[in-house]
Amino acid sequence: MPQSIKSALAAVVAALLLIGALPSAADESGDARSRLERLGSDLGRALGTLRERLTARDSLRQRLAEADRRVAAVNAEITLTETATAALEKELDGLRAEQAAARERIESQRELLARSLALAARNGQADRLVLLLRQEDPARLARLLRYQRHVADAQAARLGELRQQLDAFQQREAQIADEASAVARRKGELEQQRAELARARAERQALLARAEQDVDRGEQRVRAIEQDQREIKDVLARIARREAEAREQEQAERRREAQARQEQDDREQAKPPAGPPSARRPPDEAAPQTSGPVVTARPTPSAPGERFAARRSRLPWPVSGQLKARFGTRRESGRTRWDGVVIAARPGSNVRSIHAGKVVYADVLGGYGLLVIVDHGEGYLSLYGYNDAVLKRVGQRVQAGEAIASVGDRGKASGAYFEIRHRGQPVNPSVWCGG
Repeated sequence: MPQSIKSALAAVVAALLLIGALPSAADESGDARSRLERLGSDLGRALGTLRERLTARDSLRQRLAEADRRVAAVNAEITLTETATAALEKELDGLRAEQAAARERIESQRELLARSLALAARNGQADRLVLLLRQEDPARLARLLRYQRHVADAQAARLGELRQQLDAFQQREAQIADEASAVARRKGELEQQRAELARARAERQALLARAEQDVDRGEQRVRAIEQDQREIKDVLARIARREAEAREQEQAERRREAQARQEQDDREQAKPPAGPPSARRPPDEAAPQTSGPVVTARPTPSAPGERFAARRSRLPWPVSGQLKARFGTRRESGRTRWDGVVIAARPGSNVRSIHAGKVVYADVLGGYGLLVIVDHGEGYLSLYGYNDAVLKRVGQRVQAGEAIASVGDRGKASGAYFEIRHRGQPVNPSVWCGG
């Protein structure tokens, strides 16, 4: 049960107990009791309605988590398909280059064989006639005739080799055609996956809008309950003050005056001296800014196997962009502070690991959305939230600068959420990351 509900219930119980302790004969106390009973009933109904809205919001968040997982799966499949398509096109370019080289070799061998055949045709019959007319040694004549047969056999073998090259050329052409068909099919599958991604994104955006509206209504109702609680406490305080002795009233007044003087003294002491704003206010107490500095994911030189702690102030940021929310500043609600930073980045941009480590978490987690956590050893963890897709699995090792996720589009909370923790405690990323 949320802490605000517990506090409200405790206030109702305390109010009813105080009502029972008031004098029943006093008209003012009776009026106050009746009013407090009505406020208690109204508060109970309001708390019931709030619980129903919180349940409905949790259901929407579960559906949103499923949509995030589907989008992540489609994005990962698209990444693999595009990689395979690029490899296939590269292979196809190689086949075409081999095809062109084969044509050149065939044409060269064809010309050489044609010249050889023409020369044999001109000299073959003339050589035999000369040998017969000279009536030379029959053994020598037989050797010359065998030599000419060897030459003819070699020419026939070259003709056979040419035919085999032509056959291989035709097979290669068929293979190229098959590869081209495969590329076309893969491209078609890629387009279908893109359409599926668009549908999943639309579904997720609709769920996100509904969840945000429900959370806003819940927050408004919580503030109304807190206001009712303050009103109940005020009524009880007024009745208690009227029933208290004058001495207690005077002591309370003196305490309030002392507290007011202490607060005034604290304000006087807290006034900053004259000088530039950077000299008047410590960095951790800086006033909220509507825009932050621009950070970069450009890596800095590092030694192989360098420890995380040794990279203090020299780590790269996970993405490049402007800081939208800074560490330690108050959130919009004003009740909590940022444990990390939000970096404005284009949806779909790669989110890179700031240091070598192992992925220990990759799933949807509450307000972080699709979250990736990398363990760098020595108690240091880096967290990457608001993602649209996860590119690594739990247990995989990653290197510094390696892409582990892609930036999501979360409406008002668009950008990349980044956090560093040491032994479970958040630390300021700006102290560790440069750029």
